[in-house]
Amino acid sequence: MIHDESAPAGTGPERPAPEPAFLNEVFDGDGPARAHYTPLFDALGAMEDGEFAGRISRANGRLRDMGATFVLPDDPDDAGRIFPVDWIPRIIPADHWQTLSAGLSQRGRAINAWLREVYGGHQDVVPDEIVRDSVFYKPHVFPGEAPVHVYGPDVVQVEPGEYVVLEDNARVPSGIAYSDVIRRVGMEVLPDLFEVYRLAEIFSYYSRLRETLLASAPPGVEEPHVAVVTRGGRDPAFFEHERIARSCGLPLLTLSDCFVKGGEVRTRPDGRRLDAMYRRFDEDYVDTDLPEMKEVYLNGKIGFVNAFGAGVADDKAVFPFVPAMIENHLGEKPILQNAPTYSLVEEETRAEVLDRLSELVLKPREGYGAQGMLIGPEATREDLDDAIRQIKQNPANFVAQECLDFSTHITHDGRDGPREAFVDLRAFVLPALDHVMPGGLTRVARPGTRVVNSSAGGSSKDTWVLEYPDRQRRDAGVRVRDGVVGLPKTRSRRS
Repeated sequence: MIHDESAPAGTGPERPAPEPAFLNEVFDGDGPARAHYTPLFDALGAMEDGEFAGRISRANGRLRDMGATFVLPDDPDDAGRIFPVDWIPRIIPADHWQTLSAGLSQRGRAINAWLREVYGGHQDVVPDEIVRDSVFYKPHVFPGEAPVHVYGPDVVQVEPGEYVVLEDNARVPSGIAYSDVIRRVGMEVLPDLFEVYRLAEIFSYYSRLRETLLASAPPGVEEPHVAVVTRGGRDPAFFEHERIARSCGLPLLTLSDCFVKGGEVRTRPDGRRLDAMYRRFDEDYVDTDLPEMKEVYLNGKIGFVNAFGAGVADDKAVFPFVPAMIENHLGEKPILQNAPTYSLVEEETRAEVLDRLSELVLKPREGYGAQGMLIGPEATREDLDDAIRQIKQNPANFVAQECLDFSTHITHDGRDGPREAFVDLRAFVLPALDHVMPGGLTRVARPGTRVVNSSAGGSSKDTWVLEYPDRQRRDAGVRVRDGVVGLPKTRSRRS
């Protein structure tokens, strides 16, 4: 039970010790739960003592039954580690989502337009030396239309309704299958939480994903043969690879299942031509495991999702230029802002960053999954001194970002009291279709740190997007208070 018996019905759980510098998405300052969380806490408060903890145990058991595992990089032998989930959902009001989804779609379209010029035209948005020096830059003429079919930006909320982009992920963004199973298990084990809301559905994402994968095949191919290609069962996200393939109705292969013959990629055992590949691995493995496949790709005989060289858009030194890509290629003003990010190449900027390093976040240009990241306010003196040495040795390898005071949420295991933790959002965008899945995977930091990545020991939440206000008013008599969409309070089952 997490209902506060001393408070009026509908005010929600007793909140964790407040962090006044941060926006708590659940509670309005030191007051009660925000309007759109009230029905959720009414439903939770109606549970008997110990019931929520028991349901959490059942939910985690269902994840285990489904094989929803995620192996940590520093413990590869723990192959049975269940993907950690906090079962208090995050709720995004409809008006927030309308702006956020439009901004994410805009970024995806702009990045694709810029990449087409990088690999086939003449781009003049990002300084050439940044592009050429990127480890992800692969000089060639891109043979297709959309370099990025699957895009996974990370965003945070800094003020109510104000979302800021932290990173663009255009190589192999992950997380969709975990978002899927968290929603399915939640609906099965905690149905009474869902009954009091009208939420945007997420499961049709797979049909749209299949659509964009088929569209990545070379022009003129009828009924293209498309496969999800993985490195195999030892990959930490192999569960996701399997689930995507099954949900999209596509075969799951490894590179050892593929061979090149007659200028085409074919698959074992039937020798069928492969027209497009959703590769769930870094492109370097093609160079080592099946290098002749790259020539087939460059000749336009197979589509790759995402394209070779698309990772240059992931380069942290390219990130600050995405707003300029939007203005240059789309002729639009950016809907979402970037986290302020600084190149360390210029001596004056570098000196300022070194002086303020304890206040900033330091990221390697090619890093992902929090690898090599330093959060200044959480770093030890030893960590800071080591980072300063690395910057001085090779300043072009790093960027610095302002350490944002982004939003927090509550975590609860049903037993101990609720705690407060930082959250971000991994969104799932299909730029070629101009589609953004309503929701995404909310990633939850361990209490006391801002690092939200699963690979760094964080957990995740289901992300609920409320339906649009006019539809809600028509279908369910929704009230809107202070610009926040919520549903009518339900009567507690406890009298």
